[in-house]
Amino acid sequence: MAGWLLLCPLLAWSEDEDVLKRYVPRVREVPASEKTLNFGIVYASQWTYYLTAQHSIIKKQGSFENWHRNMFSPHFDKDSFDYNIFKHGVTGNYYYLWFRSRGYDRVEAFWWSFLSSLAFEFTVETATERPSYQDIYQTPVYGTVLGVGMEKLSIFFHGQESWWGHTLGYVLNPFPLIPQWDEKYNFSYTPILSKEQKGLLVSYEF
Repeated sequence: MAGWLLLCPLLAWSEDEDVLKRYVPRVREVPASEKTLNFGIVYASQWTYYLTAQHSIIKKQGSFENWHRNMFSPHFDKDSFDYNIFKHGVTGNYYYLWFRSRGYDRVEAFWWSFLSSLAFEFTVETATERPSYQDIYQTPVYGTVLGVGMEKLSIFFHGQESWWGHTLGYVLNPFPLIPQWDEKYNFSYTPILSKEQKGLLVSYEF
C-alpha cells in the first residue's frame, strides 16, 4: 500500500504539454471569502462523514466531556502502519484535490489540507478519541503525494480524448466537475409535478 502511494506521482509524470495546459487546474488568487467557503465545505463534510460512519461508536463512547478533554491530550496512536498510511493518505488525497480544483497552487493545497487534518483531529474526532500525532502529518503529507499522482493520472486519461478516458479522469479526480465559484456554467432545473410523480430534473453541462 505504502509503495503504491509513493509511486503514483511517477506513473503520469511525462504528459504532453498541450494536455497539461488544457486540463491542469487553473491556479488563481483565491479571495478570502472563497477560502472560508472552501474550508467550510471540507469541515462540514468531515462532520457529516463522522456522524454517519461512526454513529454507533459515538452513541457508546462519545460525550461532550470527551470532546473537550481529548482536544488537549494528543498522543501517538497504535493503529497499524498500513492503516495509517492508506486510510489517511486517501483522505488527504481528497483534501488536496479539492483545494487544487478551487484554484490553489500545490503549496497552498498542501497547507489547506494540513489545516483540514488539524480541524478533524482536534474538533471532530475528539468526541470519541484523542488526536493522533501521526494522523496530523500523515494525512496531508501522504495525501499530497497521492493527490499529485491522481491529478496527473486524471490529466493523462482526459488527454486520451475518449469517453472512457474522461470517465477514468473524473473517477480519479471528480472535483473538476464542480465549477469554480467565479465561473459561469450551464446549470438548470425543472420541477416535475404530476399525479404519478413529483421531483426535480437537474441538468449540468460541463
